[in-house]
Amino acid sequence: MDRDSYPTILHIDIDAFFASVAEAICPALKGKPVIVGGLATDRGVVACPNYEARRLGVRTAMPLARARLLAPGAVYVRGDHGTYEKYSHRFIEILRSFSPVVQPVSLDEAYLDANGCLHLWDCDPGKMAAAIKRAVFEELRITVSVGISSNRVCSKVASDYSKKLAKTGTAIRGETGPPDGLLIVPLGEERNFLAPLPVSALPGIGRKTAEALESLGISTIGNLADSDAGVLTKIFGVIGLYLHEAANGRGSSELDDGERAAKSISKSTTFSEDSNDANFISAVLFHFAEKIARSLRRSGEVASTITLKMRYSQGAPAPGFRYSDPGEWHGFVTYQKSYTLGNPTNSEFEIASTAMELFKKLWLKGTKVRLVGIGVTNIRRDERQTELFLSGRDRRGELLKRVDIIREKFGYHSIYFGIVERLQDKSDGRGLDVRHAAPAGQTNYEG
Repeated sequence: MDRDSYPTILHIDIDAFFASVAEAICPALKGKPVIVGGLATDRGVVACPNYEARRLGVRTAMPLARARLLAPGAVYVRGDHGTYEKYSHRFIEILRSFSPVVQPVSLDEAYLDANGCLHLWDCDPGKMAAAIKRAVFEELRITVSVGISSNRVCSKVASDYSKKLAKTGTAIRGETGPPDGLLIVPLGEERNFLAPLPVSALPGIGRKTAEALESLGISTIGNLADSDAGVLTKIFGVIGLYLHEAANGRGSSELDDGERAAKSISKSTTFSEDSNDANFISAVLFHFAEKIARSLRRSGEVASTITLKMRYSQGAPAPGFRYSDPGEWHGFVTYQKSYTLGNPTNSEFEIASTAMELFKKLWLKGTKVRLVGIGVTNIRRDERQTELFLSGRDRRGELLKRVDIIREKFGYHSIYFGIVERLQDKSDGRGLDVRHAAPAGQTNYEG
């Protein structure tokens, strides 16, 4: 499976972010016009109206005085940037549980590259998007709209357009709430999808550029695609080439996931079916520890801090954890604990052992788990000296390096540890899929 066969870039955009957060914190606001930006008596402008307020004519950046005339019965709320950052952080965490390559572009939107993990959803981008939408709603109680195509520009346009489809009643939610849209542009259909849309639908085209294009007789993206690239470049400079390429459905699919700058390595999975099987979960954690340790050894690095992340299918606090504000949170909660080792490591046994100790502290017996993950931070170069007479720890390290060599040459299944037999034996040569080793005919868990 690769991007030459399937559209793999998802653009995920939270619907009316600030207003949606207000409704998530106070569900009594749902169904009412909500205007974020200030109280009814304040001076200022609208930061974000919800969709009920938008249907009354309220728009972002409109003076609050004008909004009061259009929606005198609306609920007015002052913004809270700290709360928005917290929700945004959790939103990105959820996306990274589906793919390691996520590029945030603002508090309320991000790109996700499904290349390499779409096979976990039967190579169906719609199925993966539906799972993402469900996970965001269940944990944050907010909806997102998703556009999917082969490149970033087209996916952004698709997510925007999905909201318009929903608002006209031809998609998921109609006029009853936030758009909650989903639109997939099939591979090879990018140009046809874009052609009838106005040029202003392309990211980066503001009012002045749209007016300049209109003066050239270019009103739709199809007109733009048919235009001479040389003429556009002469008039608009380098942006003219971008406009022509984008209008023809061509664009970059490369994302910057920020992992290198963050100097961390993490592996996590959202189970397609929740599990309370501690043996299965421990096998998953060991497999993730293997992947992380192998990455560290490849780069000649070691890590000191191990973090375990878990999300339950019920929102009850884990032992020792409390909500900061009981009225603030609704839905599923992600818990995590960290431990810093005295001696940094790149051994899966030490990473997995630490993760399992953290797991015991977070484990609620009988409660089903939706997501698990391991992350390592405090990464640095491995400057440990190899002594003439190796210690037991060093001997294990040398053994693991030889295991790496064998796997590189003959594949993951040429040599593996018994604990991973608890996982379904399905491999692409780079490792196991995260699935229950279920009897024949029984549904498997997929990560």
